[in-house]
Amino acid sequence: MLPEILEDAHIQRFTFWFGGALQEGTHYHNELYYRALTVDRDQRTRLYRLACTISDQGGVILVSLGDDQCSLWISLRNQFLSHQMMEGYRDKLPRPSL
Repeated sequence: MLPEILEDAHIQRFTFWFGGALQEGTHYHNELYYRALTVDRDQRTRLYRLACTISDQGGVILVSLGDDQCSLWISLRNQFLSHQMMEGYRDKLPRPSL
């Protein structure tokens, strides 16, 4: 199943405590997600490939596109699987410039 892609403006965010830190989350189609990764928009193709890889392994994923950045959102139900999958890829993707 391919990851859902949403405009950043359509994401309603909330903050919650998870894993010893504040996390950013969203709700979409009866599923709760947390923001796992944000990169500059010019890296969106690489982010989408990562999203597809996680999705192919059974993860439920959202990708949000903003003007300058894009984000990978992972279902809280799949957070352990997705965390394992991302470990090898996270360092390869450049972080957004602040």
